[in-house]
Amino acid sequence: MYQFPKIKMLRGELKRTEIRNQVKYQLTTKEFIQQRGRTTYRIALEHILGFVECADSEYDRHAKPMYGTKPDRFGKPYKIVANLMYLVTESGVIEQSRVSFYTRLSSHFAKQMEMLLGSSGT
Repeated sequence: MYQFPKIKMLRGELKRTEIRNQVKYQLTTKEFIQQRGRTTYRIALEHILGFVECADSEYDRHAKPMYGTKPDRFGKPYKIVANLMYLVTESGVIEQSRVSFYTRLSSHFAKQMEMLLGSSGT
């Protein structure tokens, strides 16, 4: 079993959770959360400006593999453009603005995220 840091408070209602290749993905009605090792990335849906599928080559240029030399190959690569993201580490919380966040999502996760983004007016 993987040991992810406990998220103190989820904002919104939890809609989906997936764990694969030592990465945990969560989607609520208000935010997207990804945990890799001891690092948590939190992006409020209201801060997402764009969510598009991208090419494998673009993903490979920007995504950092957690272990080994190759990034994860499961799912399709996506680029999330947001005006605000929180990076939570053991050292504290870092607020980043104007970010492009690259991730791979299953088709079901991506569809549900698109639906939530569409219903929130994003």
